[in-house]
Amino acid sequence: MFLHDWVTDEMIRGKYFFTKKDVLELHLPITEQALQNNLNRLTSRGTIMSPWHNFYVIIPTEYKLRGIVPPSFYIDRLMKFLNRDYYVSLLSAASLNGASHQKPMIFQTTLNGKSIRPVIKKGTFIEFTLRQDLPLMFTKQIKTQSGYMNISNAELTALDIVANEQKIGGLSRAAEILLELTEALTWDESKQNLLNYFSNATIQRLGYLLDFVDAHTHADDLYSLLKQKTNAMRKVPLKQDVDINTTTNNRWKIIENYRIDIDEI
Repeated sequence: MFLHDWVTDEMIRGKYFFTKKDVLELHLPITEQALQNNLNRLTSRGTIMSPWHNFYVIIPTEYKLRGIVPPSFYIDRLMKFLNRDYYVSLLSAASLNGASHQKPMIFQTTLNGKSIRPVIKKGTFIEFTLRQDLPLMFTKQIKTQSGYMNISNAELTALDIVANEQKIGGLSRAAEILLELTEALTWDESKQNLLNYFSNATIQRLGYLLDFVDAHTHADDLYSLLKQKTNAMRKVPLKQDVDINTTTNNRWKIIENYRIDIDEI
């Protein structure tokens, strides 16, 4: 009963996150097993949820009926708990950068460090993409119900979806997203360093797709930045692991071994 009252008091104070260590430091007159039983009971009642071992989220009143909280509510605190640098990425970032028609079923996050398992809970699926060198200077903070979270800016999002096209539904889906992101993109000199975090092949594929969706001004600007990065472009296939002899795009040196098919064009 005391633990339930403490959780209620925390929520009243606007504190929605705690760890098992926090509870142990309350020095309740019960065994650790009894404490765990209490935490399990509060979870089963929909009072709290645990997206990660020993990390708990107090479920706000507006989410009580569903019994879950959207990952945006707690992703920043969870990453601090795990001591990881991160940014919300791919489809999740695209939807927050202007690709409003994208309705991701999963919450995608890029982080550093060792590989970790996805978070799969009732109604929640958080997928992690591992990258040791995070281009954090090309992320931004946006406000959430509980504070802030880091998301990739439009240009980083565009590069990520091309580099990880298998995680967002393929190259045709990538082209659809780029079409929606065009108003948010700016390939000026301030983005030159961003290209150093990606292979030339990824940049070439992105440029090709920008031309494909008729975002020619963006493609021109990206081409200028790429020419500063490298003096020569090698031929690369549009779709990796597809071996088809076909034509090569002269500008981007892309082997057109895959057909992009989207409704909007």
